[in-house]
Amino acid sequence: MSKLNSDILEQIFQDLNDLNQNIEYRISLFPCLLVNKLWCEVMIPILWSYPYKNVYNEKLLFNIIISHLSDKIIKLLIDKNIIKANFQKQKLSFNYVKFCKYLNNIEIIFPNESRLLRKKIYKHFIRECSSIKCLSKDMLYYPLYKYPRANISLSNLYELNCDIKEKTFYFYHELAQICRSIEKIRINIYKVRNDEFDEIVELIEMQKQIKYISILDERNERLLDENDKCNRIIQSLEKHVNSINYIDVIMNTSSLHFSFSKLINLQFLKILNKKMYEISENFEKYIMKASYYKLQILDLQSIPLHIVIKIIQNTNGNLYKIKIRYPDCDQAKEYNRTIHKYCPNIKYVTIFLNRSNTLKELKNILIKCQHLEAIDMDEYIEHKYLNKFLDLLIKLAPLTLYKIHIHNEFENFNIKSLKLFFNNWNLMSKKTLHLYYHNNHNNDWFEFIENHKIKGVIGYKYHDNDFWNYEQDVL
Repeated sequence: MSKLNSDILEQIFQDLNDLNQNIEYRISLFPCLLVNKLWCEVMIPILWSYPYKNVYNEKLLFNIIISHLSDKIIKLLIDKNIIKANFQKQKLSFNYVKFCKYLNNIEIIFPNESRLLRKKIYKHFIRECSSIKCLSKDMLYYPLYKYPRANISLSNLYELNCDIKEKTFYFYHELAQICRSIEKIRINIYKVRNDEFDEIVELIEMQKQIKYISILDERNERLLDENDKCNRIIQSLEKHVNSINYIDVIMNTSSLHFSFSKLINLQFLKILNKKMYEISENFEKYIMKASYYKLQILDLQSIPLHIVIKIIQNTNGNLYKIKIRYPDCDQAKEYNRTIHKYCPNIKYVTIFLNRSNTLKELKNILIKCQHLEAIDMDEYIEHKYLNKFLDLLIKLAPLTLYKIHIHNEFENFNIKSLKLFFNNWNLMSKKTLHLYYHNNHNNDWFEFIENHKIKGVIGYKYHDNDFWNYEQDVL
């Protein structure tokens, strides 16, 4: 029975810890440590699995981690003025470090830039942690693979954030000899020599199945030569075309050419084009000819709308989130029409007005998309469309709709029309309206809602993560 109780508690605590990314929420779990010995023993490994995520006092966390080191090492650090002379080693109830799995951002807790300090702590992590899932970027600059027990602690690595720089490329060759279970990989490409891609390519090819790939290309296209080998990274991913379900690309060059047609299980596609609408012919060909039968989430920035439309048309009705930023809006009407024709299950969507017949297509979206939960308007709505937009929402919005992001400033609206809209929203027995307004605006929206004591409406300043709720999407 005791074993059963601990299993149940562990599942409950783990679910609660994963449920919310807000630090204040997670801190509210800390009192569970004080209930009894069993609760404490179950909770400690969960809280320490991702130490920086759950930290509320960086100095305290640093002191606890340092207290795991031997007296000899602590004396060395004091003698070299790396830690304060009055440092008091804490008496530890657990070997907390052995529970650490996710070491993302752990370097932030260090009080200085001492390489010796970091080397000693990282060496201790490698020796004590039996199953590290994710390393911090800073750890890539240290020879972790040489530390005792590295072949054990790194063998179950699940997630890796890679900076392809001259100082790190050999690290990936050594890691490739140990790791086979990496599923999430983020690659930041800086100015590097062509031969420096070999090690990251080797690491990618040695994995069993990569599911999540994120690439940030920071290179200057004008400095690339005709022998650029960056696409070797893309080619190395072809081994994993059946397992990749998530792609996030930030493009600063035209040299990245994914074979999208081979990604048969792709569910999440995010592309940010830093070249502002300039798309290479090859990239456009690859992305427009592919079929996206399992695609669920589409997030595009500075991609021409004709490409957006073609991607949506090549899906299989599974899309439920579409976020578009900074498109050329020449085909706004066609885009809106594509939404209600090809996306019956859409829940979150960016829509466009301000063009001929776009209001008519919005009407069709509200009628045909009966699972709609959130509308994103990331452009100013022209004055002549404002009241018609509000009227359509009252008359046709499905009962599932409860989030609206509006870019217009408060003063663009007629107060009488707004009051009528909010009152009618309540009378229609619709859900509580979550109204998101732009970050750069003042508090007029919030003050209007508060001062007029409008029921059933909550005002928020717009933040991407809050509105789009990506953290709840489990792919």
